[in-house]
Amino acid sequence: MSKLFINLFPMDRRLFMLGAGSLFLSSLNALGEDLVLGSETIFASCVKKSDGSFGAVLLDENYKLIKDIILPQRGHDIVFDRLGEIAVIFSRRPGNIATIIATQNNAKPIIITAPEGRHFYGHGVFSWTNKLLFASENDYENGVGKIGIYDATDKFNRIGEFDSFGIGPHEIIILSDGITLAVANGGIETHPEFGRAKLNLATMRSSISFINTQDGRLIEQHVLPENVQKLSIRHMVSNDEKSVVFGGQYQGSANKVVALMGNCIMGEGLKFWNLEPKLVKQFSNYTGSLAISDDLQTVAVSSTKGGIVGVFEAANGRLKNKILKPHINGLAPLAQSFIASSEEGTLVDLKTGNSKRHFDFSFDNHMVTI
Repeated sequence: MSKLFINLFPMDRRLFMLGAGSLFLSSLNALGEDLVLGSETIFASCVKKSDGSFGAVLLDENYKLIKDIILPQRGHDIVFDRLGEIAVIFSRRPGNIATIIATQNNAKPIIITAPEGRHFYGHGVFSWTNKLLFASENDYENGVGKIGIYDATDKFNRIGEFDSFGIGPHEIIILSDGITLAVANGGIETHPEFGRAKLNLATMRSSISFINTQDGRLIEQHVLPENVQKLSIRHMVSNDEKSVVFGGQYQGSANKVVALMGNCIMGEGLKFWNLEPKLVKQFSNYTGSLAISDDLQTVAVSSTKGGIVGVFEAANGRLKNKILKPHINGLAPLAQSFIASSEEGTLVDLKTGNSKRHFDFSFDNHMVTI
């Protein structure tokens, strides 16, 4: 959950943290409750367990496991509303379910399913008022991206949709005006009948769309230039009221080094960061996760394939630090740094590069700070 939203919508921390324990479907024991209430920061992430099952976990500020749960499908991202009362766990592409959990009580979770001919892309975001949930979806029969609209006040019934104005919408975020939705259209056409095959690499074109959530109108769109036609934008964070930092995954030759990260600013367009080619090469043409610091000045970007996390100034991409670790993955902000997770079950402090704890499960791509 963005710290910007937390600051704009103050919450009773005790009530929220008590509720967060039930994020994983059952009441905490006395020790678990003490861990939650005594922690300044709580982390949540989807995981793959050693027996091959999928789940989600809750960790305290000392990275102790508070709670975990088995999920019916592999989870990708966990999204909270702005009051911390509802959590949504989206299944990973091409999954078609999302699990909705009330954090303030032990109510039975709600499972929603993408409509026929659609699947989720693993990401979503609540409206500024918390009344609606927006989800990135694939209309795979027509090969276009959609943003599904779900009524958070009525059991998350699907009540509408609008275009993403591209193919393969992945991460979506609400800007701080409370109206504008930023959409990372990855540009890659897929269809469940062909698994994870990419069907349009020769013609793909990624973009970032800024959309008015009140009427689905395209405010403006910025398409990647021809020289990086095969770069797929997947993830973003917002660093001010009209700007996002993005990271991409290159689908072309592994021998070609292309710019992967930059800013997209409403009214100005796309601006790639001017990074040293040697540094870009270390990312192996792939960015996996992005996280932004509490003050919105610093961004961490990971590459699972490259085994690297870079910490950059959000406004211009100036490198501040980098950590080399195999299979590094999810990212979440700390008070003075970031924590990174790995597919090997390790948590790494990016300020020191030291491993903080190792688990017998594999972390998925994203971590959330509560």
